[in-house]
Parts: sequence; C-alpha cells; structure tokens
Amino acid sequence: MQKYRMPLLLAVLAIPFISACEPQSNDKLEQDISALQQDIQQLQQDLTNIGTQVNDIHAVATRSQRPKTKTLPTQVNYTADGEVPLLGDAGAQLAIIEFSDYQCPYCKRFIDQTFDKLKANYIDVGKVQYLTRDFPLSFHPKAKGAAVAANCSLQQDAYWPMRTALFNNMKQLGDELYQQTATDLSLDMTKFSDCLSDPQTLSKVEADMALGTSLGIRGTPSFVVGRIEDNQLVNPQLIVGAQSYETFVALLDGLMKEN
Repeated sequence: MQKYRMPLLLAVLAIPFISACEPQSNDKLEQDISALQQDIQQLQQDLTNIGTQVNDIHAVATRSQRPKTKTLPTQVNYTADGEVPLLGDAGAQLAIIEFSDYQCPYCKRFIDQTFDKLKANYIDVGKVQYLTRDFPLSFHPKAKGAAVAANCSLQQDAYWPMRTALFNNMKQLGDELYQQTATDLSLDMTKFSDCLSDPQTLSKVEADMALGTSLGIRGTPSFVVGRIEDNQLVNPQLIVGAQSYETFVALLDGLMKEN
C-alpha cells in the first residue's frame, strides 16, 4: 500500500507546481485535475482489490494450517482422577492429551520442534492443560519398558525430567539408562526398582494403550485436543502426527473462539 501513496502524493503536489511554473489556461488545468481524480479513483479501487486478495490469502493459509481431525466422544474423566501426568493450570479452558512412544522418531521430532513452544505460549500461561498417555507400538521392543520407567518416576514427582531423558537417549533405552537417570534425579532407588517390576505399573501402561485403541489411535504421536467443561473434555478432536506449532496454534485458537 505504501508504494501507491508516493506517486499519489507527487501527483497532488504537482498541481500547484505546474500552475506556478507553466502558465496554463483554465480549461487545461481543469482537464489535468479531472484526469488526476480518475487516477485517484483507480488507485483506490486497486488498493481495495489488494486488500481483498490479502484477506483471501490469509484465510487460505489459516485453513492449510488446520489439520484433518476426527471428533471423538466427550471424555468424562480425562485426567483419570489425577493419575495421568499433567502440566498446566487447573483453570485452563483447553486440554491436550498426547499419546506417545519413547522409541518413535516422530514423537521425538514433536518434542524437539513443537512442545517447548506450546509449553511457553499455552501451557505455562494457563491456557492449556497438557497430559500424556503411553502408546508403545508393538514393533518398538523397548518402548513399553521405557513407559514403565516413566510411570515409576511419576510416583516420585520426577516424571517430566525422566521423560526428557528418555527421549534424549532414545537409542540407549534399557534398564541401565533407567537406573542411571533415576539416580541422577535423586529418586528412592529401592522404591523405583520395586516399581519397575510391579505388574500394576505395566497394567497402567496397557490401560493407556487400550484407551488409545478405543479412540481410534493407531500411530504416534497422536493428540486429543478439546475444551474443558465440568471436568470433562467436550467433543475433543483427534489429530495424528508430529504436527507443527503453527498447526496447534490454529486449532487451539479456533477452540478458544468457540468458548
């Protein structure tokens, strides 16, 4: 728009300059003014058209960022009575439930490229609750054991740093890594080791897997995203894959506007 203002300004300034430096008849001056008015009207129409095109481009870009989603039934007890790892404010209007696998490279890509931005701009500021559930895939032999280790760290309030360590050391998953990380986190090692062999811990992981399967989840990472009302996740959307930060922004901001 700026590039049109300068020619327009010069044209307007040219009227007194011409009348001062080049004596003209009144008829010639009126013709020049009339031509200039037509140019101004054309410029105004061009600017209006450009504005419309910019709005159209913005709408297309916004739609392209919004992924294909599947609407799921309302999740009545989406926090499992507080047993699911959770980040964020209890008063948040929205929630994201991530289903992930510690051997999944796409889960790692999401952690590296998107999660920190979501945390800074939505979770830490009280807009979104972020929950995680386990969905170890059958062709990742160490993923289930890593999920058990993460759940054992949850018992000692060290889930999130353990989760970070597991994703950062994906190629070294195994008991040695779990024990060393637990030691580094100053966990009660007897309690941690007992938990690793406790069938109840494995049952919790398998319950997450069963829930994910019932929601139609087949791969990781997958995300259930929705509005929180009366401690329920109302008609959440299922999205699959290591989505970009911009994709989550489009989805979350759209849900906020619905409130």
